[in-house]
Amino acid sequence: MQSDPQPRLDPSEEWADILIMTGLHEELIGLQRVFGNESHRIARYGTSYLVYDWRRSSRHVRIVALRQQEKGLTSSAVTATKALCHWRPKLAVMTGICAGVKASVNLGGLVVASQCFEHSSGQLRDGELIPEQKRVSTPPWVLDFLMAQTDSQELQEQIRIGFGQSLPSDLMPTIHYGAMACGPQVIKDQPFIDRLKSKEHSLIAVDMESYGIALAASMCSTYVRPIVPLIVKGVCDFADSEKTDAWHDYCAYASAAFLHSVLDRAISRERAYNWIKDIANDE
Repeated sequence: MQSDPQPRLDPSEEWADILIMTGLHEELIGLQRVFGNESHRIARYGTSYLVYDWRRSSRHVRIVALRQQEKGLTSSAVTATKALCHWRPKLAVMTGICAGVKASVNLGGLVVASQCFEHSSGQLRDGELIPEQKRVSTPPWVLDFLMAQTDSQELQEQIRIGFGQSLPSDLMPTIHYGAMACGPQVIKDQPFIDRLKSKEHSLIAVDMESYGIALAASMCSTYVRPIVPLIVKGVCDFADSEKTDAWHDYCAYASAAFLHSVLDRAISRERAYNWIKDIANDE
């Protein structure tokens, strides 16, 4: 009989309240910079995870973080589905970098996706793609909580200062809420962005992974235990010919710092903490 290649599992270790995924290794480094090194690494079925046990007074939240092995939407969806089925979190988050829609956001700004859609599927007719634009939305009550907790200039200034490196003096990591388009290509084409914007007026950002994790959260949800998707990314370029990597480190850090602040505030609030932990709230 062939032996089981997986180590025997301690059932108490095989759960998480929050899953955080990044698309690139540098984005995971930004996450580790903010969340610290007080984690332990667990490999499960070919995927390596960082496990954080957060303790705030008497409250405890388990966070599991990972990155995709490959770039792109398909890898995002497969990796996220695998992780969500194993760890069964309440919240599925993606941090990292994205391209912004020029005149809608600023370089170094933060984008919280109110909805994600895949921009490259649909019907090709007479040389023109008629997009299908299936989308997954973040629940309005989650967005409302984020807006209520993070609309202060103080938080935005803390994120900027916390980076600890030289930045443009006029940088303010403004938080933008709107639609994010996702597709398999690295885009350096302003006319393409303009066409996307003409079909979705709320579009403010583009990336290669967000729809994958949002769709996985939607499809892994059940009536008893829904999984909420949350995409938070920093704007590192405008997906045009001037695209560079200069803002990558800051944006990876800033998106993680925003998430860290939100989670700290959520854990300190009884109703938010109870939701994360699946504890019944008294009305």
